Amino acid sequence: MGGSALLIFAVEELSKSVQYIAGSRFRTWINHWADNRLAGMGLGVVLSLLLSSSGAVTVMLVGLANARLMSLEQVFSVTLGASIGTTFILHIFAFRVSQYGLLLITIGIVLEAFSKADRLTRMARAILFLGLMFFSMGLIVDGGQKLEQDPLFRYTVTYFKDRPIFSLLIATSLTAVIHSSAATIAFVMSMMVAKQGDIYEAIPWILGANLGTTTTAYFASFRGGALGKQAALGNLLSKLVGVALVYPLAVKLGDLCVHFGGDVSRQIAYAHTLFNVFVAIIFFPFVSLGVHLVRRLLPDSQRGPFSFQYLDPKTLDSPELALAQAQREILRMSDTVEQMVDKSIEMFHRGEQREIEALRSMDQVVDYLNKGIKLYLTKLSQKEMTPEQVQKEFELVIRTNDMENIGDIIDKNILDLVRKSQKKGSSFSKEGWEEIQGFHRKVVECLRLSTAYFNSSDRGLLAKLTLTYKQIEDLTLDLTEQHMQRLHRGVKETQDTTSLHLDLLGNLQRIAGLSINFTRVRALRSEQQI
Repeated sequence: MGGSALLIFAVEELSKSVQYIAGSRFRTWINHWADNRLAGMGLGVVLSLLLSSSGAVTVMLVGLANARLMSLEQVFSVTLGASIGTTFILHIFAFRVSQYGLLLITIGIVLEAFSKADRLTRMARAILFLGLMFFSMGLIVDGGQKLEQDPLFRYTVTYFKDRPIFSLLIATSLTAVIHSSAATIAFVMSMMVAKQGDIYEAIPWILGANLGTTTTAYFASFRGGALGKQAALGNLLSKLVGVALVYPLAVKLGDLCVHFGGDVSRQIAYAHTLFNVFVAIIFFPFVSLGVHLVRRLLPDSQRGPFSFQYLDPKTLDSPELALAQAQREILRMSDTVEQMVDKSIEMFHRGEQREIEALRSMDQVVDYLNKGIKLYLTKLSQKEMTPEQVQKEFELVIRTNDMENIGDIIDKNILDLVRKSQKKGSSFSKEGWEEIQGFHRKVVECLRLSTAYFNSSDRGLLAKLTLTYKQIEDLTLDLTEQHMQRLHRGVKETQDTTSLHLDLLGNLQRIAGLSINFTRVRALRSEQQI
């Protein structure tokens, strides 16, 4: 069991190192390739090879689904490929590569000792954990040979040999507990080699391990959104149906593996790969039907405003994914703030108490999201991140803080001006009100452009945003001057509302300034990347 524990640790740490080295590339690949089902399945193979774990890939996909960054169709296609890709770990195990483990460990330690660049250090650690993974495979083989000498173990194995359904259930439970089908099947390999068992005896264990590995993503989806739960349920159902179809054909599968040749370890690796290829072939044409089924079984649930739709604590170990989820939640927060700014100007002419309270309630939602997002990012800051990811986190914090400040300007400043206007019974001059409405429209345009640029990083949008803010700055001076001219002409409405007018212009200008604040951080990040 010590060898299995070391294998699980090595696979997890290797996965973290690869994700650190890859940075945002995984998300770029997913965005580029996942739209095509076949390409998405190929992408799943590549991701699971790099991360050495289909469970890690599936958890990542569940997180992306929760963040609405992937559709269910895309998740299902990539998951089918990931299940195939992860089987190659067992082929490595079957080739007895454990003898190279200590060599890779030595290379990794030496490289880390002499490396100064952060990325090179991570590559050295990846080599180190790859060596640990190979070395742990040798320990598992040695453990299997020692267990074979134990009378109780031999009796237990013989007992389950004639009861394959119990072997399947035990493998399922064991994999669910240790979160690694590779560790379970590696142990089965060592056990079969030690007792000179055959592939037919191992197949129930292989099927159970494949079924058990789906529980990692299934439990990870519990605290996420409906899409994440649907993605995990689809993964579970595909493996469950696959096991139900293959179990009666276990002898045929065993015969095919024997035909391929090799010792029992190689045959077990073949069976593991063939099962997942079979599942992919069976379900690939029916991905859309599978999506429809899981949506019927687990319909989308409507959440209230005081909830987080995208933040998933389970993804904090994957900083790139966690940052994407935080950005999605901030976009939701920005949408609420945009509605507040858009509706705020209407309160001066038809601001009933019910509508004013609705705006204040929206600010409470913004405050709730602000606290939750900052707490989430604070927890993320305790994880290992690349310098680019640290800068991205800083940008998200700035944007969150600015959105919360805009909400406060509406709630505490502009609505207070509405209250004063209603109390005095005064109204703006016709010319002044038209100027305020035009200025307000320009500020709303600036806010919407900033949200679009925050989401897309499109350089064309940045140019429009910069021009719009410059126009707002110029308008502020022009409108203030025109207001003073009306005062000098003795326009009564202007005299009655001069304080309200100037304070409102100032608050709207502050909103525009806060909306573009994050662009300075993004510009700095772009300069550092050049």
